Amino acid sequence: MFSEVLREFEGKKLTLPAVPSNFIALRETEDVPLQESHLQAAVTQPFAVTKVLEAYVARLTTIAEGEDVKTVHDVTLRYLNDPGHRYWPGDTIGILSYNTEPDVNYVLDRLDLHSGSDAVCSVGIDPNTTKKGAKVPLFVPSVVNYRRLFKECLDLHAVPKKLLIRSLTTCTTDENERRVLEILCSKEGIAAYERFVQQHGKGIISLLELVPSCRPTAAILIEHLPRLMPRPYSIANAYREADSPTVRILFSHDANNPGITTTYLRGLEMGAKVYLYFRQSSSFVYRDTDLKCNIIMVGTGTGMSPYLSFLEQRAAALAKGETLGRAELFAGFRYRERNYLCRDEIKEYLKAGVLDGCYEAFSRDADTHHKYVQSQMHEKRTEIIANIRNPHALFFVCGDSKVLLPQITDTVVNMLAEASEAEEDMQTFVGGLKKDGKYREDVWL
Repeated sequence: MFSEVLREFEGKKLTLPAVPSNFIALRETEDVPLQESHLQAAVTQPFAVTKVLEAYVARLTTIAEGEDVKTVHDVTLRYLNDPGHRYWPGDTIGILSYNTEPDVNYVLDRLDLHSGSDAVCSVGIDPNTTKKGAKVPLFVPSVVNYRRLFKECLDLHAVPKKLLIRSLTTCTTDENERRVLEILCSKEGIAAYERFVQQHGKGIISLLELVPSCRPTAAILIEHLPRLMPRPYSIANAYREADSPTVRILFSHDANNPGITTTYLRGLEMGAKVYLYFRQSSSFVYRDTDLKCNIIMVGTGTGMSPYLSFLEQRAAALAKGETLGRAELFAGFRYRERNYLCRDEIKEYLKAGVLDGCYEAFSRDADTHHKYVQSQMHEKRTEIIANIRNPHALFFVCGDSKVLLPQITDTVVNMLAEASEAEEDMQTFVGGLKKDGKYREDVWL
């Protein structure tokens, strides 16, 4: 890549953005104790309806693993101080994340900070800066040490912006390496930036690996790296009033493309501390007022998570003698025997009458009749259409928002169009259902 870019732009004049003004100053200070909680625990969280809560791992089980399947973990978190928040099936929590130790150590080494990584520093505005309205980012505390700064505050995997790359040119001693950085942040190097930074890069670390002579300061990274954001997870259990309240989540880990937070979570042990908060409800919720409605639930993989809370809520209502609408589940997995998540739970709900039907698809089993949930839906199209046309029924979809959600919408639109003699536009009709809250998709805020 290095030589390829240099050859492509050999002798070409570049139009570079101005070097950004530095504005952060870090100064070692006396040994001030840092807060024990996550450094972003006191910061306003996106879409929060509660403060950040301290929780610990009360149960941890691996429920799927092996060749050609993602490892899936089932975790129950017990939080210590009940915020008095009543969440609903379909709601989510946000979990405060941590960068991995190898990533943090790499950055500390490149910045020549490893030996002083625990030194406490004050973070403020450089009095000599020319930047107008300079402010320390809200997610960076005024007192911090370098290790926790890079572990808890800054997103080391975010795509580097061009102004960051421009700043890095001033910290790079090798002329060829500096030229590559100039190309990547130039007006003429847009295609190279998209090809090597946006599409194939893995944040600031992959960029620094490209230019070994680049030695940025911690201040530059604070100025340009975005916040390490919390990650949302669907709640997989119904709300119960209790002295020691809990939330349950399922999460998958892809060894070939591991996420920051899933890597952190899968390394936890029983009793480990976790920081979480409850997020605002989206339209994808199942409230007590919905219990009498017929519902269809469509989900694949860990998209099953919220439906476990739906079913638990229904089971509790049924135990009280309440009348329930019909509930049918369309579930998709790779293999029946190897990664059918929470199979025994689903069987119990079927046996108890909490769930009226479960229709499965297994994409990689050779002997399966249905490989995808769309196929199951097409077989049950008469019942689904009747449900969708029923004014007292709801349709839920949970899964990959870029792939599954539009595919299910297309399936529903096509089924309605095939069965209808009306001239109405079914795409518009389904759009109206979504707007009216009859067709609910799990699109995280």
